[in-house]
Amino acid sequence: MGSDMWSTVLLFVLAGGVLYFLMIRPQQKRQKEQKDLMSSLEPGSRVMLISGILATVKYVGDKQAVVEISPGVEMTVDKRAISPQPVTDEFEYADDDAAAEEPAGPVVIPDDASSLTGPIASEPQAAPDAPVADPASDVAETTWDTPGSDDPGTDKN
Repeated sequence: MGSDMWSTVLLFVLAGGVLYFLMIRPQQKRQKEQKDLMSSLEPGSRVMLISGILATVKYVGDKQAVVEISPGVEMTVDKRAISPQPVTDEFEYADDDAAAEEPAGPVVIPDDASSLTGPIASEPQAAPDAPVADPASDVAETTWDTPGSDDPGTDKN
């Protein structure tokens, strides 16, 4: 009976050791890496947030950081939202100033302004479904130009 008790105790000790090395120790290692990363953050560092957004660190506080996600757009995030995954940018953003400075082709300026204006409308046209008022009467009666219906408010479904 004494050897059964020692084997059971040994089994529990081995299970505890396996649990420690498979679950607890890797978690502590990740927490240490995250803490080291947070202490090494400085303005100008490129980081990835846990949502997948790439950003540049602008300011770092004790619990929060201000990051710039695009030029002029800043967000305040909790420092725990910064992913420990290293950031490798696939491309750098280039200003569009170089493309704006060089025109695509020669600019053609017309001799007169007639080619710049469209035809002048003589009278505004009413929409085909708009009510038409009788100008001869003092009270405007509404008539609808809807085919097949005399009064749109009395149609029964």
